Amino acid sequence: MQTFVARQPIIDREKNLVGYELLFRDSLKNAFPNIDANEATSKLLTGSHFHLGLDSFTDQYPAFINFPELSILVRVPEILPKEQVVIELLEDIQPTPELVTVCQELVKQGYRIALDDFAYKEEWKPILPYIDIIKVDVLQSSPRELFEIKKLKLDYSFDLLAEKVETHQEYQRLMDMGFKYFQGYFFAKPEIIQKNSMNPSKLNLLQLLSLIAKPECDFIKIEAVLNKDVSLVYKLLRLVNSALFATQKEVKSVKQALVYLGEGKLKRFLALLAAANLADQKPLELTKLAITRARFAELLAKQVQPELAPSAFLVGLFSLISAILDEPMADILCKLPLSAEIKQALEHEEGELIRFVQIVKHYELAHWDELNTSLVQAGISESLAPQLYAEATDWCTKMLSSQV
Repeated sequence: MQTFVARQPIIDREKNLVGYELLFRDSLKNAFPNIDANEATSKLLTGSHFHLGLDSFTDQYPAFINFPELSILVRVPEILPKEQVVIELLEDIQPTPELVTVCQELVKQGYRIALDDFAYKEEWKPILPYIDIIKVDVLQSSPRELFEIKKLKLDYSFDLLAEKVETHQEYQRLMDMGFKYFQGYFFAKPEIIQKNSMNPSKLNLLQLLSLIAKPECDFIKIEAVLNKDVSLVYKLLRLVNSALFATQKEVKSVKQALVYLGEGKLKRFLALLAAANLADQKPLELTKLAITRARFAELLAKQVQPELAPSAFLVGLFSLISAILDEPMADILCKLPLSAEIKQALEHEEGELIRFVQIVKHYELAHWDELNTSLVQAGISESLAPQLYAEATDWCTKMLSSQV
């Protein structure tokens, strides 16, 4: 059975990752599988927990998983360790006395419970003492509804989580209202478009990106830039000496590392190194997203046009460079001698390369209809998508751990 599992990050007020919501489909034939919610949850758990392992999607952070009423009543959540899951009650659940009793017992065992897409009704009162998090769809909730939910905090100890937060203005407004957690890709957009003076370290990183974007690597110039920044050299050597490479001996110099990697791997890994460090004042999730996009786009391209894979990697990686630097994409690209095809994809979202990143974005957002259409247009088998996505998230985790 093919299991499609997309993950969406949940972050706190300091933009630290606190967990992922896992979103499930069993195929892309329809927007939602022709099965009921209980079967969907069961397949998600068997596909992610027992077959793939939750850690492959959540990197040991808690997984927020939707559980319909029957799944709760038969205690399906108890098959998962309490540290690895936040139980989400669907909005169409009826808060019966039996459900309240089960939730009370789950809380006693140490499980956390969230109410999904919450809209307050009087019948929810008996279950509110056992709720840790209330999730609010801020696009569907009126200011009055948000105010009524916030008033409930005077009597109960739950935290508020805002879903579908798409701009920094929304994020700031919801912070001011007392929301503790946020779900949405607002952090993947530029916060303030302005001209900032870059510190020397970031100028070095942009220079590095310029050098590796050229058709042929100038190893001498690359080594000279790297030697200006001790931390970059350290991270490069850590990367080469990590489990990602089956090295016979340790690499002990910059020149040795450059020669060992070769031009292809060198371009890819220095791009990762630079992008990660350019985002040093951004949420770590932004770096994860950029690296996962890059790897996923590369793997997709290899299926149909292997010669485009290196460029697809760079388009995926640089697709978030505007948010990383808080500058317009056009201003950044004019500083980088990237190919016309890469610039066309990044600035205008046109050309062959952009379709691979569009597939990645549809998967990130669990836009299953659009994902199916994009895969068909690209000539990529539907069955490969979840496997490549899981491989990309796992690769990202290993890549970042090797740079610590």
